[in-house]
Amino acid sequence: MANRILTAFIILFSLYAISTFNSGCGQIGAPTGGAKDTLAPLLLRSSPVIKSTNFSGNKITLNFDEYVEVADAQNNVLVSPLPKANPSVNYNLKTVTIRLRDTLQPNTTYSINFGNAIKDVNEGNVFKDFTYVFSTGSTIDSATLQGTLLLAETGLADSTIAVALYRNADDSAVQKRRPDYLARTKGDGTFRFTNLPEGSFKIYALKDGDGNKYYSSKAEIFAFQNEPVTVRKGDDTASQ
Repeated sequence: MANRILTAFIILFSLYAISTFNSGCGQIGAPTGGAKDTLAPLLLRSSPVIKSTNFSGNKITLNFDEYVEVADAQNNVLVSPLPKANPSVNYNLKTVTIRLRDTLQPNTTYSINFGNAIKDVNEGNVFKDFTYVFSTGSTIDSATLQGTLLLAETGLADSTIAVALYRNADDSAVQKRRPDYLARTKGDGTFRFTNLPEGSFKIYALKDGDGNKYYSSKAEIFAFQNEPVTVRKGDDTASQ
């Protein structure tokens, strides 16, 4: 597996991403007593199955072994490539339902990352960083891109930072449209894109004050890596 270490990518500013999702349904109570539940919900099945190919529907269901809820879907749930219209995410009893509201691109691998959104009702144990992947084509893309973003002034990480990838874009794309892919950073500043297609990407980071996911105001400061990064099938490409 090839590794490519790229030019240092140091972010000067903190930023965050906001998207709009629908979530809901009432909480379910349960009898008290007994040992405290410390285990995250267990995914029993999904429909369609994870990593389905030739996907053509608009509904996905996830069934768990206990009552679950979806918390703060608007900040937790992230779809890549970014759709024009975000899906609705609802829960009821032991089932989470996702309804896609945008036309899917042909021959494209999609991922829906739930972050910390899915948790059990009784103890709040999180089904952490679960990602549902499917493809509208006959194959699942497998390239990855990972790296670390740090604040230049302090050398510290900021977990509110997001990283944006653009394909086939000029330098002004970040001012015109939403990125093709968006990833969060963790508490240590690391980020990771998975299930990317082969190709060249421009990398940006921006402070998304109005939630549209692109640079649209002088109050929104952004940073970028000077050179594009090229990923290929099977690559685990790194950027710092």
